[in-house]
Amino acid sequence: MRVLVLGGYGTFGKHVAKNLCVSDLVDEVVIAGRNLDAAEKLARELGDKAEAVRVDIFREGELRSAVNGSDLLVSTAGPDYKVAFPAAKAAIEAGVDYCDISADCDATERLLALDSDAKAADATILMGMGFGPGETNLLMKHAASKLDTVDDLRLLFTYNLVGMISYYSTEDPAETASEMRRTGQVNASWETVMNWGGGRVCVFRNKKLIDVDPSEHQERIEFPGKGGSIFFPIGGPEAVTIPRSLKNIDSAAFMVSIYPPQVSGLYLGIAGRIRRREIDPGEAAILFHEGVAAMMKEDNTLASWKEPEIDLRAIATGTRNGKRVRYSCWPSWNYMGASSALTVAALRILRGDIKERGVLAPEACFDPLDFFQEASQFVSKDPPKKELLTESFEELD
Repeated sequence: MRVLVLGGYGTFGKHVAKNLCVSDLVDEVVIAGRNLDAAEKLARELGDKAEAVRVDIFREGELRSAVNGSDLLVSTAGPDYKVAFPAAKAAIEAGVDYCDISADCDATERLLALDSDAKAADATILMGMGFGPGETNLLMKHAASKLDTVDDLRLLFTYNLVGMISYYSTEDPAETASEMRRTGQVNASWETVMNWGGGRVCVFRNKKLIDVDPSEHQERIEFPGKGGSIFFPIGGPEAVTIPRSLKNIDSAAFMVSIYPPQVSGLYLGIAGRIRRREIDPGEAAILFHEGVAAMMKEDNTLASWKEPEIDLRAIATGTRNGKRVRYSCWPSWNYMGASSALTVAALRILRGDIKERGVLAPEACFDPLDFFQEASQFVSKDPPKKELLTESFEELD
């Protein structure tokens, strides 16, 4: 089988391409993107199964030519709020299955509008199948399944943005900002991160999808034994897709707490400028790096926040056996990641495990624990002897 990986030499794409190259299901992996040198370099590293092709996703002819003859189009290109729609549309027109890591409300709704076209083309279009969205959706699905009715379903994500600077680029935010200004090239992942707060942000509340300003919906949430943190909603697609599959949900939201805490205000302030259309997400990413660099000069403790550690948990509140309860679950060890999740999704599509056609979200396709178990094998061949999830029930008066 032939798989085309858009953005296949990028942060996530290179790991997906490598995983696909070692699969017996795959005969050919095509690394595609605008940087042909980077694509060719990775193709040489991956061996005989891999080849490279230059593709500008915004040039329909180039993209159509590259997609034709493929069995699956995997998109890790970005920023996803710009590229998800043309990539999925090209797959549908070619009658090719598709999966991506798109993490944007508006892009999700645009893709959902292609559902009838995808069904007519007999294509599976799986959107948002990374870490968040993707595994986050499945964690929420698992939490909801533990209750009879769900008044409120939340995904709480503690995000170390200073640590992510070194993960996506270099450890020096001033250096990264200077390079982005010099070249005019902004890391697509950072554009997505900034657009999470500055683009469209929606929550599902009282069975209705509503748009909100995250800076006006900050909430302190307490964790037993861990203290509290300030969370606010961001523009991930979970609130859009979860209610379509899980019919017993009244309210749902994806909420983030940014660490270090002093960086949260910087992020929300810059995100607000995107919403007011004073700047675009690319300029916002540069300003955020410059702001962090300035803060580091005044507070050297920020330099210790280098590891991109996260905390992730789903919390469902509702009823079980006639009683009011709150159920929480979170990963017991670090097996979650965008590349492993997208790899598993791609292989399941190629194996024919997904029978549904049309535009689909992760929670419509997969059993959470079964998916997490398979994804964990791409993180560690010798995982710790732990359950996949830690869980807790709390009875409410």
